[in-house]
Amino acid sequence: MYNGTLVRLRAFEQGDLEGNHRFINDYDTVKGMLSGIPFPASYEDERRWLEQQSSYSRGEYQFAVEDFQGDMVGRCGVIRLDWKNRVAEVAIMIGPDWRGRGYGKEAMELLCDFCFQEMNLHKLKVSVFAFNEAAIRCYAANGFQEEGRLRREIFRGGKYHDVVLMGRINEKS
Repeated sequence: MYNGTLVRLRAFEQGDLEGNHRFINDYDTVKGMLSGIPFPASYEDERRWLEQQSSYSRGEYQFAVEDFQGDMVGRCGVIRLDWKNRVAEVAIMIGPDWRGRGYGKEAMELLCDFCFQEMNLHKLKVSVFAFNEAAIRCYAANGFQEEGRLRREIFRGGKYHDVVLMGRINEKS
């Protein structure tokens, strides 16, 4: 529905179950984004999550990220929304076979445009683990700036890591 030059953002379909299940069960993918224990998700868990994704959902706006060959390469969306203050938290996940190709950067660009131009949001924010340098570069390339750090907040791989708080203001609002 929202097209770039590398990817499009579209609604989730039932056929996305296998791809989502594969992404969420890839340790290298989830270790850099889930704050809880990176525990495997069942097909049933993912089926239930997928069924909740619609334009009539509970205030989240989730997109499948698809390349122009029709492969689902990841997902992104608004995961927390504060309508009063026009602030949203966004997130992105790109599958392991598609990283390093610019898909995440463009998907985030499309998501930011959607948030600012269609939802009329004022600010977007993210919390990213300090060791997830690719994610920090992706957000920075899309205009996010570091606003603070939560020191030694996340336990991963046997030690504690900082969480970087980043934000982007809609300069047109």
